[in-house]
Formats: sequence, C-alpha cells, structure tokens
Amino acid sequence: MSSGSIKSGFQFDSYKVDKIEFSTKQNIATLASKPEAYEVKYSFAFRDALKYSKIAKNVLYVTGIKVFVSVMTKEDSTEMANGTFEITGLFHGIGTLDQNQEEALAKTQGPAILFPYARAIISQTLYNAGFAINLMPLLNVNEMARNANVKVIEA
Repeated sequence: MSSGSIKSGFQFDSYKVDKIEFSTKQNIATLASKPEAYEVKYSFAFRDALKYSKIAKNVLYVTGIKVFVSVMTKEDSTEMANGTFEITGLFHGIGTLDQNQEEALAKTQGPAILFPYARAIISQTLYNAGFAINLMPLLNVNEMARNANVKVIEA
C-alpha cells in the first residue's frame, strides 16, 4: 500500500448466498404473460449483526439481508411467482474505529454492501425464469436498515 492510500476501518471480507427459493405458478396465464402485464414487488428484512470479538485478532461482524420477491399481474394482483433470497456477509474492524462506529457500520453499511450481490442474483433469477424485467431498482438500503433498527448482538 502506498503512503497516500487510505484504508477503511471497516472491511468487507466475503459473502455467501444462504438461500434462493423461487417458484412460479404453473398455469397458462403465467406462461402467456407479457412484460407489460406484470410487476415485481420487493420487501426486505435485515439480519441483526453478530459480533465476534474473541475469535480473531480483529472484531468480526456477520450480517445479512433477506429479500422477498413477488411477481404480480397488474390487472388483478394475482401472484404469478414468488421467491426468497438471503445473503450473508463477513466484515471486520481493523482497530482504527471505536466500537460504536464499527457497530453502526455493521448495522447499516453491511446490508448496503451486500445489496448489489443480492440484486444481481434476483435480477438474473427473474430473467432466467422467463420474466423479462429490467434490473431490480437501486434502493437506499442504508436508510432502510437504519429504519429497521438492526441490532448488534455479541456472539
């Protein structure tokens, strides 16, 4: 690292997809539907951040995001497909931030960093399932996590 580099005090280490469950309603209406006839709705849940302070040299945080997806007809809101997508990430503090700063980042930035990975998986799954949609919209996940009152729990 060069002398002019800046290293964040809260590091993203890795992620894993915990769950992909997706199913379509097997009927002619679903098979014959056109993109202009349906819409995709999303809802979110945020995992409380687990804090591991005795495992490694640096404090580790595990946090995650769960996205519920529903494909509905625009005409009468009949569900055509639904899915649940969960992703978990590992983060660590490098000791340059105080505990409150690290925990605040684990609660809000963790889910925000994981969201693009979940977004790509969801968009690709919908496309592969035959639902010609645009990419899942960009959202302010940081603010959503803050409003969800995500907690940090010592593991």
